[in-house]
Amino acid sequence: MMIFKIFFGIIIGMENMNDIKISVIVPVYNSDRYLKQCLDSICAQSFKDFEVICVDDGSTDNSMSILSDYAKKDKRFVIVSQEHKGVSAARNNALERARGNYIAFIDSDDYVKKNFLWALYSTADDTGADIVACELAYDKDGRKKANNYISRQTFKVKEPLFSTYQDKSRFVKSRVISNKLFSAKLINRNNISFVEDLKYGEDTYFLFVASMLASSIALTRKTVYYFRINSSASTYDAFNKEIVFDLIKSLDSINNYIHSEVENDDIKKEYFDVFHSFAINMFYSWIREVAEPYKTEFKSMVEERMKKINLENNDFVDSKTRRRYEKLTGTYESFWNKLAIFR
Repeated sequence: MMIFKIFFGIIIGMENMNDIKISVIVPVYNSDRYLKQCLDSICAQSFKDFEVICVDDGSTDNSMSILSDYAKKDKRFVIVSQEHKGVSAARNNALERARGNYIAFIDSDDYVKKNFLWALYSTADDTGADIVACELAYDKDGRKKANNYISRQTFKVKEPLFSTYQDKSRFVKSRVISNKLFSAKLINRNNISFVEDLKYGEDTYFLFVASMLASSIALTRKTVYYFRINSSASTYDAFNKEIVFDLIKSLDSINNYIHSEVENDDIKKEYFDVFHSFAINMFYSWIREVAEPYKTEFKSMVEERMKKINLENNDFVDSKTRRRYEKLTGTYESFWNKLAIFR
């Protein structure tokens, strides 16, 4: 009897060890300037049942020392070190180690409100949603701006809980993963991971695939994720060559995923229809931001991909998206030019 009790106790103990509600994944690369604020905002969470997996991606500054200090003070911190491979590899490394029922991604120079994890988890628990999203605000040199592109795109869907492809086609336009909570079952069951040769646009692929596979998605305005914008950073003023071609590769990766992984023909068509609408709008917005030396090559690559898109019977392409497609392919004709009297 004593042996049975000991064995039973070990089993219960193992279950409790693995019963972590959320795994917070923080990729770190030369982030010592803002890292403490990020980690302090995580430690201060009103929700306590989580682990923090910090993956140092070969930092050459003081980041690793800071991480070690936090791990000594808080047993929920797991510190992993790898040679410099990029943010996607760091996140994949953490995903392999994550024990939580849900996954949250927080970048090392960003920070979150005190109720961030509670608001996301309670919404997931109440609704059973595979993904929960909240507001995202910009922090530029300490000045916070709540009404930004990502939040507007996230909340374009009117329903607080949704599952239709039509609503998902609006939701994926937000493109980022940091203001969202993902079911670990969704990720593990479908082997969703980040494309490791992408330095930019890696969120786009992950969010699109996860959203399309999610049974339902929920929204909450009860909390905010703060995304830091550094005024000294110039990469977003005009897309440089590295960003441009990674963004194209991120969409190519989605296209390849649908081709190779989606077997049901009806579902495959729905996925492609959503993706084609998404790709048209992404290419159209990016083409205006590309740095001048790369515009010609970028336009050529876009036109090549646009020619392969068939918009016939695509319910996700509205008139605005169709006009953008025509402009990208050079087939756009204004309303007045279409009238015979003006020909």
